[in-house]
Amino acid sequence: MKQSRKKWIGISLSALLIVSFILTLVLGSVFSAGGSTRFFEGEAEEYYQSLRKKGFPADYASSLTELHLLHPTWSFTPLLITEQESLYTWDYIIEKETEDPKTNLISSAKQYLAYRHPLNSSLYDASHYQASVSAVEYFMDPRNFLNETDIFQFYTLSSNEGSVKDAVVAILNGTFMENAKLENGKTYADYFCEVGTSLGVSPVYLAAKVRNEQGVRGTSPIISGSCGRLLADYYVNQTQTSTQGNPILPPTSGHTKEELKALDGYYNHFNVGASGDGLFSIYYNAMKRAVKGTEEMASKWGGSPSWDTRWKAIYGGTYFLKNSYIDCYQPNIYLQKFNVDSRAGDRNFQYQYMQSITGAMSEGRSLYASFAAIGQLDLPLSFLIPVYGGMPTKPCADPANKTCPSTLPANERYDFGVNFSAPESKTVKNTPYYRTLEIPYGKDITVSGVATHSYGVAGIEYSIDGGNWIRVSDNGSFSFLLSNDFLKDSSHILTVRGRAAFDNDNTNKKGSYHFLCAVFYIQVTTSEVTLSLSAGDQTTNKTYLSGTTVRLPKCDAEDFVGWWTSDHRLLASEEPVELTDSLSCKALFLEFDQLTGASLSVLGQPRLRFSAALNQDTYLLLKDAKCLSFGALLTENGHEELKTGLVPAPFESAEGHCRLQLSTRALTAEEYDVPFAVRFVATVTYDNGSSKQIYAQGAPFTRTARQVAAFALADTTYTYSASVRKLLQEIAGNVLS
Repeated sequence: MKQSRKKWIGISLSALLIVSFILTLVLGSVFSAGGSTRFFEGEAEEYYQSLRKKGFPADYASSLTELHLLHPTWSFTPLLITEQESLYTWDYIIEKETEDPKTNLISSAKQYLAYRHPLNSSLYDASHYQASVSAVEYFMDPRNFLNETDIFQFYTLSSNEGSVKDAVVAILNGTFMENAKLENGKTYADYFCEVGTSLGVSPVYLAAKVRNEQGVRGTSPIISGSCGRLLADYYVNQTQTSTQGNPILPPTSGHTKEELKALDGYYNHFNVGASGDGLFSIYYNAMKRAVKGTEEMASKWGGSPSWDTRWKAIYGGTYFLKNSYIDCYQPNIYLQKFNVDSRAGDRNFQYQYMQSITGAMSEGRSLYASFAAIGQLDLPLSFLIPVYGGMPTKPCADPANKTCPSTLPANERYDFGVNFSAPESKTVKNTPYYRTLEIPYGKDITVSGVATHSYGVAGIEYSIDGGNWIRVSDNGSFSFLLSNDFLKDSSHILTVRGRAAFDNDNTNKKGSYHFLCAVFYIQVTTSEVTLSLSAGDQTTNKTYLSGTTVRLPKCDAEDFVGWWTSDHRLLASEEPVELTDSLSCKALFLEFDQLTGASLSVLGQPRLRFSAALNQDTYLLLKDAKCLSFGALLTENGHEELKTGLVPAPFESAEGHCRLQLSTRALTAEEYDVPFAVRFVATVTYDNGSSKQIYAQGAPFTRTARQVAAFALADTTYTYSASVRKLLQEIAGNVLS
C-alpha cells in the first residue's frame, strides 16, 4: 500500500468570461387592470406615480404606464371633468347623454342588436336606433380603450408631429382621394397638409376624418356635386326607399324642384350638419350647410362663403372643426362625440359632431391606422383623456358580452404569446413578461425566445431606458446579447416589443401594430464575493465582483477527481464558474491503487478475486452526491469484459481506505489453468454532465487459480484448516511437485 500523496496545484484564475446572467426575481409595485398584471419599478414606477399626481386613477395610470413603456414618446394628460365642475359626476354625465334619444345612436345591423335601447324601437337617421344606457356607459368609459389602438380617440387634434405627409398619403391610399387632384391643382394629400398646418389641426386627423365620413369609394351624394338633382328626384317622385334599402322620407311639401336642383355644385366632405330622419333630411341639411359655407372666407373666395369646390369644402370643414369644436373644448375625437368638458358651458351634451355611439372608437381607429400603416407610431403624440368622479370600480361592461368583434377593445381582438428561453424559461400569453433582474456589473444580458400573434409576427425590437428601438428579428424568433456597459449600482429598463403583421387593407389584421412582450427592470450590482481554492496544505483567497466568471485551475494529475465546492458540486479542471456568492473549492484526489496478485475463494466452486484500494474520505464525500462510480475490465484468457456497479467496502487492514473487489465466475477443475486479469476503473461525473475515468495505479496482474493456490500453500506464515489445505492442494496439482 502506497503512502498518501500530497499534491499542490499552481492556482491561477482566468479573466472574466461572458456567459448567461443570473436572474433574481424581486416584486415591485403590482397593478392589475384589463385582465393582466403589471409590475412597475424604477422609472416605470416614477412615471406611474407622476400620472397619479396629475389626477389619473390607479386603473388609468397602470394602463397608461404600460403604453408609456411601449411608446415612451407619447404623453398623457387627464381632463378632470368632475374636478372642474362638481355637478359633472359619472352618473350625471350618463344621464345627460341619454336624455335625448337621438344623441347616441347605434346601427340597425343585426350585429349591434345588444346595444339598442330596449324600450325604443324608433328608427333614426334612416338606419339607426337609440343606444341603451349600458351601451353609452361602455363606449364612454375611457378605461375600456386605453390600448395602443383605441387611445387615438383621445389624440389631441391640434398636435403637430412635424412632417406627416407620408402618413396622410397612407390614409388616402386605396380611396377615391389617392393621387386625385382638387380644383386648385393640389392633391388631397398636399391640401390636407397645407390646411392642417395653416389652421393648427392635425393633417393626419383631417385625412382620417374624411376617409371615415365618406368611405373608401366616396360615392356619397354629399360630395358628388349633383346632390340637388337627387333631392329633387326624391321630392318630386316621393321616393321612400333607396336602392340600398334605407328610408328616404321626403316631405310632401315645402320645397320646389328648382330650389332643390340649385343645391347642385356644392360639397361637404366632413358631413357638417348632415343629420335628420331619412336620407332626404340628411342630404338636404348637409347641402344647406355647404351653401352657408364659411362666412369668414367670403372676401377671399370672391364674395361667396359657399363650399362650391371640393377644396373649399375641405378648408371650410377644417375651419368649422377648429372653431366649433377644437377651440371650444372639444380637441379630440372623444370630446367631439361626447361634449362633457364643463368649460364649454351651454354647449355641453349638444354640438356633438357624431350621433353614432361607435363614432369616437371607429374614427380613432382610422386615425391610428394612418400612423401604423407607415410605421410612425413613435412620433411624440399627445392624448387628452377624461377622468370622471364617481366612476364604477371596474370598467363598464360590454352589453354584447364581447360577441361583437368590431366593438371589442382592439387589444381583445387578437391573441399573442411569448415563449422565453433566456433570461429564464418562461411562457406568457396575452400579457407582457415583467421581471426584475439583478445583473452583476459588467455582465452581459441575453434575451431569446419565440413570439406569436394572431396576425403573425413581423419583427421583434428592444429599447433601453426609452431610447431608440433596435430591431433584432424580422419574424417571431429572436435572440440578442445586450452589452452591459451600465454604470455601477444603476437601474435601467429593457423593453421588448413585437410588431404584428399589420395590414391596413385587411380589417382582420389592423387591430394592432405593436404588442408588449417583456419589461425587464435591470439592477446593476457591484457586490464582492470571495473564491477560496484549497489544494493539499495550501489555500488561496481572491475577491471578485459578484457575477464574475472565472476558470478553475488546471490539473493534469491522473488521479485528480475534481474541485469539490462548498455548495456541493463537483467541477472539472478548467471549468468556468460564475461567482454569484462566495465559494470554496477543494481539490480532490482518489489515490486509487491496484493491489498485487489475487486471492482464491474456496467456498463452493473456486473463484479468483482481485482487489484495489482507494481513499475512503474522498469516496465517502462523493458517495451521496453520486459523482463516483466503479467498475473493472475483466480479462479471461485474452477476452475482455467490462463489469460495472462495484461498491467499495471498508478495508479493515488499511485504515482510511476502502477495498474494491471483483470475483471471477465459478471455475471447474478443467479451468484451473485459465489466466485472468483485472484493471479497476473509477468514473467521475461532474456537475456539468461531463465525465472522466481514473484507472487504478499499478499494472494489472495475470493469475490462474492453480498459481494462486500454489502461492497460498507456499506461504508459511498462514495456517489453513485440513479441509482447505486439501482443496488448495487439489487445485495446485502438479505445480507443487
